[in-house]
Amino acid sequence: MAPWYGAYALVGLLVNGLVPLLLPLTAAPRGPVVVSLVVAAFFAGQLTAPIVGGYADRRGVQRAVFLGSFPVMAAGAVTLGLAEQTAIWIVAAAVAGAAAGAAQTTASVFVVEGHPAEEWDQLIGWFRMVFGVGQVAGLLIGAIFADGRIELGWIISGAVILVGALVGRIGLPHLQRVIQPRRRAGVGRRRDVVDVLRSRFGVFLLTWLVAMIGVQSFLNLLPLVMREAFGVQPSTTAVLYLAGSVVGVFLYPVCGQIATRRTNRFVLAVGLLANLAAFTVMTAILLIDGGSKGALAAIALVTVAIAYPFDYIGATLMAAVLAPPGGEGAAMGLFNSAVAAGAVIGTLAASPLAKSIGYDAIPPLAAVMVLLALLVGARLLFGRPSPTTGQT
Repeated sequence: MAPWYGAYALVGLLVNGLVPLLLPLTAAPRGPVVVSLVVAAFFAGQLTAPIVGGYADRRGVQRAVFLGSFPVMAAGAVTLGLAEQTAIWIVAAAVAGAAAGAAQTTASVFVVEGHPAEEWDQLIGWFRMVFGVGQVAGLLIGAIFADGRIELGWIISGAVILVGALVGRIGLPHLQRVIQPRRRAGVGRRRDVVDVLRSRFGVFLLTWLVAMIGVQSFLNLLPLVMREAFGVQPSTTAVLYLAGSVVGVFLYPVCGQIATRRTNRFVLAVGLLANLAAFTVMTAILLIDGGSKGALAAIALVTVAIAYPFDYIGATLMAAVLAPPGGEGAAMGLFNSAVAAGAVIGTLAASPLAKSIGYDAIPPLAAVMVLLALLVGARLLFGRPSPTTGQT
């Protein structure tokens, strides 16, 4: 645990705490299409993460990129609270998302490039636990302001996030520039992102992307799905997700230990299977009439929150292990942007479904996509280790 991890917690406050609750509620009065556009804009901003990760590595400006992201995130949060125009919401969300992607990517690079591989399992477990603490704080803010004064929740959060620019300096590692080898004459410098995608990392990345389309399509419309499909009010949803996330906080280091004793892919498989079970249960109970619908949906929601540490620790460690040597910055950027791309695709796909069918369509969509991810990554997750992947 390093002091600068406190700044990383503030990224979790925004990305996994505020965005799933306050962002869709902010845009909800304008209808499902506007909700999808605003949420998608945040994660579209995060798609710049691979470019930022590669650039920061090549220029040796990882510290500047990480620390500079906090004022930008804070400004975006405050703007979301003060603005009332859809266009401004979209721009503010996109800018805040780009800054959050930069912070997540460079923070991961500080861990992966700043420590030997044998320390990654434990370090990333504790590292992500701090992110989870930030998520819990964001969900607590969301629970307080979900049923009213949403704009005040954004403004308070922006002030808190700004502190990351100061806390993040304490103990933050100094990394060297990553010198990329030159190709043959006339070919030029290696293209980070393309090289990473052409490796076996690409198989993992596709699996993670498809899974995130399912998971994020649900999480990023969470309060609206729970209210419209299951009759659970946003404040109650916030408390339920908060409860599951509190349990999840303590599971992050446990997942790191499980990865050490078993494999990284085992941890990821457990998380995805738990997600599939939760979304399948939600889909089934949509056919139920009666008071038990909300209670069963609440249990499934808590399961999704508890599964998240397994998803993220397993996937983060697999991304680090499968990344080509010297390509960690680009690889971690692609890993983080896969979450963003999944959120964009999932949210935009959910928009016409929510408008034409209703928010009842989101849990079945999530279940189908997670099942597809398990099929795409079956050999990677459940097959015998190959010389390339080893005991990942």
